Amino acid sequence: MPMRLSGLMSGMDTESIIQQLVEAKKTKVTKAVKAQKSLKYKQDAWKNLNKQIVNLYNKSLTTMRFQSSYMKKVTKVSNSNVVSVITGETAMNSVQSLTVDQLAKSGYLTGGQIGDDVKSSTKLSELGFVGNGSFRVKTADGVMDISVDGDSTIGGFVSALKDAGLNANFDEANGRIHITSKGSGTKNDFSIIANDAAGWSALDALGLTYGEDNNSALAHYKSIFGDIDPTDPAAVNGKIEGDQLKYLNDLRALRATLVDTEKELLTKQNESLTQLKAKLADPDVRKEWDDALKDVDPPIDIDNLTAEKYYNLSNEQKQAFDTALQKSLDKVYEKALAAGGDTDTIKADLEQFYSDWKADESELNSTVASRKSLDQDLDIVDDGTFAGAVKVDSADPLAGLAATAKAAIADKINNAVTMYNKLSDSTTTYGAHKDSAADAKITLNGVEYTSNKNTFDINGLTLTVSATTAEGESVTITTEDDTNGIYDMVKNFFKEYNAVINQMDKLYNADAAKGYEPLTDEEKEAMSDSQIEEWENKIKDAALRKDGTLSTFASEMKRIMMEGVEVDGKKMYLANFGIGTLNYFVAADNERNAYHIDGDPDDENTANNPDKLKSMIANDPDTVVSFFTQLSQKMSDKMFDMMKSVEGVSSAMTAYEDKRMQTDYDNYTAKIKELEKKLADYEDKWYAKFAAMETALAKMQNNASAVTSLLGG
Repeated sequence: MPMRLSGLMSGMDTESIIQQLVEAKKTKVTKAVKAQKSLKYKQDAWKNLNKQIVNLYNKSLTTMRFQSSYMKKVTKVSNSNVVSVITGETAMNSVQSLTVDQLAKSGYLTGGQIGDDVKSSTKLSELGFVGNGSFRVKTADGVMDISVDGDSTIGGFVSALKDAGLNANFDEANGRIHITSKGSGTKNDFSIIANDAAGWSALDALGLTYGEDNNSALAHYKSIFGDIDPTDPAAVNGKIEGDQLKYLNDLRALRATLVDTEKELLTKQNESLTQLKAKLADPDVRKEWDDALKDVDPPIDIDNLTAEKYYNLSNEQKQAFDTALQKSLDKVYEKALAAGGDTDTIKADLEQFYSDWKADESELNSTVASRKSLDQDLDIVDDGTFAGAVKVDSADPLAGLAATAKAAIADKINNAVTMYNKLSDSTTTYGAHKDSAADAKITLNGVEYTSNKNTFDINGLTLTVSATTAEGESVTITTEDDTNGIYDMVKNFFKEYNAVINQMDKLYNADAAKGYEPLTDEEKEAMSDSQIEEWENKIKDAALRKDGTLSTFASEMKRIMMEGVEVDGKKMYLANFGIGTLNYFVAADNERNAYHIDGDPDDENTANNPDKLKSMIANDPDTVVSFFTQLSQKMSDKMFDMMKSVEGVSSAMTAYEDKRMQTDYDNYTAKIKELEKKLADYEDKWYAKFAAMETALAKMQNNASAVTSLLGG
């Protein structure tokens, strides 16, 4: 930029002169800026209108064109305190009779009071329990055994119940444990049964023993002893001896099954190892494998690895093996991707292979652990044979059984005897109270239905019961066509249509904004905020005045509404249903194309007219459905066609040329930038010229001063 001198030598106000020259040239920039703002107002007006148009298309118009939307039913009940009803599309017109015999409820156990000043952190030993006990929790999710000892806390016990699938809480204020099933109905009921005498003692200390009449431990142990009199030693001993032998044979059979399963899984994993080595045969992949295993101690011989050897690896080796496996499979996928193969299939195959491998490994670990545990109990040596000479057909079939196994069996049976005796004792008391879960039971039209919830889905109706009916009483359920629902749907469509068409007419017929142009920043500085707002609103309101695209869209919508459709060979119009526009002189400005329904209580213009639409819905619903579905389909098809995407012109579901407008807006941005640069260059040019003049005048003055000096002036 040249130096800008301010007329020191000439005495001229060069700044003012140049600004006047620039201002004359600035007109092009100002016109472009105002034109861009006008375009922005038009874009905004169209965006707002387009939202209304698309909303009409997506909501009420889409609903109106499907026959299923008119298949509305409504159900009334004679006693809403007993039952509420949701009516589905498949419900039949009918009058039905209902009695509610029983409501569904959850199982609920209220524990006995444990003691004063007992906290969640209180240990069972502080409640008088010693030893190790266990009990079984049965819920809808399955069965879970819980073990406790003297160091177990009340809070820990409650958490275990939650893990087992129950809702449980310790009420410290009242010193009681509360337990409920997570769902209602008999299938969601629960039981807590002691597995041994110590387990019973633990439950007793926690106030959770609840007696034989509620699926208690007594029933559980009666299933073991049947009707044997616990006071008859010979009968009890005979039962114990027989159960010992049965238990032993069951263990042997279980071990045989585990051994077979173990062999099958080892064979399967050996096959998987063969497949794995084939998948990782590529040199690059094998290198990835070897690199991942290089720090393993002791090293793993991959080439000679078998499932049996893999199982005997240390945990650290297995971890390294698993890491190497994942990295190598990732490498296989990367190479397939680089080669342009079917990577989706390859990736799915690798992921499935890895998932199957881990599942088999987990099952094998579990199987082997169970088998080893049995081996210890049964005193089985490495070759799979019994260490003792046990023979089932010998005089004493238990003689060769390992002492630990024999003791374990005896403990199990003796615990059962102890429990049986305790629970059979009429003096035994129970600390808890349990309400069993129950199913809801209703009788509908003479047929009984049950549900684990208080909700029934029957033939298109969803019945929710909340109270039982008194003996001899019933509830009447009446299902019929919902004429009001259909009427409201049609009414809502015209409400949305009128809002759109009135807005279109208002925008198209807006007053001209003659003499109003968008304001520049300089012009705004001279006006108040209210003046600026009033000025800009005047321009915005007229943004779509006489817009050709708007006129075409609105005209097509009006045409379809006036054309009518053919129903059963007869041409019908909206007027046949008591729907029409108001008299030209009655209708408000820009509302002359809105439709009104005769008899509509919310429309002051037509409320007193006969309600032809509602009458036809009640008496000739097929004609109503046929007419409005066809009319809506025609309107929908035309709107969709007018809102379809056009390359470089408009986007999908857009009633105006949004893409073209945006292109024009962007072009204005570029044009304004170019004009502003030219204006700056023009300004710089004049500053340069005046600077040169000032420099020349300065030289002339210096020369004159020198001559005067020579002449003695």
